[in-house]
Amino acid sequence: MTTLTQTGRAMNSAPNEGHRGQIKSRERVRDLAEVYTHHREVNAMLDLVPDMFPTAENPGNTDRKFLEPACGSGNFLEEILQRKLAFVTTERYGMGQRYEHRILRALASIYAVDINDENVEESRDRLRAVINSHIDNDMNTKAVSSAFSDAVDVILTTNIVLGDTMSKRADITFVDYKAGKGGTFTREWATLDSHNEGLFAMFAPVDETPVHYRDLLANPGPTTAKATTR
Repeated sequence: MTTLTQTGRAMNSAPNEGHRGQIKSRERVRDLAEVYTHHREVNAMLDLVPDMFPTAENPGNTDRKFLEPACGSGNFLEEILQRKLAFVTTERYGMGQRYEHRILRALASIYAVDINDENVEESRDRLRAVINSHIDNDMNTKAVSSAFSDAVDVILTTNIVLGDTMSKRADITFVDYKAGKGGTFTREWATLDSHNEGLFAMFAPVDETPVHYRDLLANPGPTTAKATTR
């Protein structure tokens, strides 16, 4: 996992459009220490970890995990997802389940926290917009399934969360989505743990049976051995 380490919130992120400067307001700087990173710095930082993204030689490298501990309005998150999806195409994966699952895998490997609920909602919206734009450009007039859209919302809710990574780290819970065969995930619930090398401290519950992405909305909690998935 790559963590985009920041000093306080001085390296917080900003959208590509809508913020011409490095701040939204003086009040937010005062209350949140919120100063935004320019897009060129975002790209420069991500260029330092090329092995974290798919390439022509390794197009399936979409599952490497990123954690943004103070994500702001999502500029890092947006660029990370765009780089992951650049190699998720209908030419490579077709237009059905494999394509939808691969997009969800790319999204599910991105985690973020912010102390401001407006930033959390904006970050989720921006990632949703990245996926919609990618699909529009790649599939043209074709459409993804409604269950895929539901799964996007589920993953955004579990992975882009409200919290304080400076002082209340143990209160932050994520879901680790482990991709399986046939469009499935096995989920492990996790908290952030400063003593864990992988940053996630796993705890019960864990899915006992894999969950198809079409069933994520209907199964917000862990499945049991008796549960059935498609």
